[in-house]
Amino acid sequence: MKKAKRSSKPRILLTGGSGYIGSEIRKRLGERFHFINMDIKSGRRDDVRNFKRLRRAVRSVDGVLHLAAVSRPKWGYQDPYHCLITNVVGTINVLEAVRLINPRAWIILASSREVFGNLAKFPATEKSPRNPLNAYAVSKVCGEDLQRQYAKNYGLRCLTLRFCGVYTGRRDILDRVIPHFILQALKSRPLIIEGSGRQKGDYVYIDDAVEGVRRAIHHVSSKRTGFYDHITLAAQNPITLTDLARMIIKLAGSKSSVIHAPPRSYDQQGFWGTFKKAYRLLGWRPRVSLPAGLRRSIKELRKL
Repeated sequence: MKKAKRSSKPRILLTGGSGYIGSEIRKRLGERFHFINMDIKSGRRDDVRNFKRLRRAVRSVDGVLHLAAVSRPKWGYQDPYHCLITNVVGTINVLEAVRLINPRAWIILASSREVFGNLAKFPATEKSPRNPLNAYAVSKVCGEDLQRQYAKNYGLRCLTLRFCGVYTGRRDILDRVIPHFILQALKSRPLIIEGSGRQKGDYVYIDDAVEGVRRAIHHVSSKRTGFYDHITLAAQNPITLTDLARMIIKLAGSKSSVIHAPPRSYDQQGFWGTFKKAYRLLGWRPRVSLPAGLRRSIKELRKL
C-alpha cells in the first residue's frame, strides 16, 4: 500500500483554530497552507496547556500560529487565574516546544490593542508605551516579552500581531460590542454603552484581519534566526462608541435607543492606531470600510 504524499503546502500548527478568527483563517487560507488545528473545542485535551501534545504537534511543522487564549478582557476579569494560566503558560509551552523539538519553525503570536491600556497620545504606534489594565492585557504583554526573549536568547523566529477590534457577524462572539449592538438593534432593544460613549474605537473587519495574517506568515517565514518584531493591524479610522451605535441603528433600520451605564474598571477608555508599519512591512491596509463591514455583519446576524 502506497503512503499518501505529504502536502507541498506549508504545514502550520494553528492553536485556537476553532475560535472565530481561527476558523476564518482555516476557511480562507486552507488552499495555501496545511493547518493542523489544536484546540480545546476538539473535545480532547488538545489545548496549549498540554505540553506533551504540543511537543508532538510541532515536530513536522513549518510554523505555529498561536491564537489559543482566554481572549476577552471581561473573561479575564471574571477569572484572572484561568486567564493568566491559559495565556501565559500556553505561550511558554508553545515557545518551549518549538525550542526543544523544532527550532526552525517560526511563531506568530496573536496579541491585542489591550496591551496599550489608556494612552495619552493617538494614534497608537508600535512605539507607544504598554500599560495593561486587566489580566487579559497583562497576559498578552507577557506573551510579547516571552517571544522577544526566546528570539534573542534561543534564536527562534517570532512575530507578534496586535489585533484591533476584529469583528464579523454570526461567526463572532455574540456579546462583543459590534455583534451585540447589531443583535440589540435588530430586536429594537436599547444599545447600552458603558461610560460616556465618547471613547473612540478602531475596528477591523475579519476579511482584512485574515489577510494580515496571510501576509505576516510570508513575512516571518522569510526571516533569519533570532528575528522578533511586533505589528499592529489597526484600521486607523476612529469612531466613538455613541457614533458606532447610531451607525448600527441606522444601517439596521432599527428604532433602538442608546442608553448609558457606569464604565467598567478594566476597560480601555478608547483606542485607535495606525497601520503604517503594517503597510511598510506587509503591504497591508484595511480594505473593508466600517459601514461595509457592518452591513455584511447585519446581513449575517439577521439569519440567526
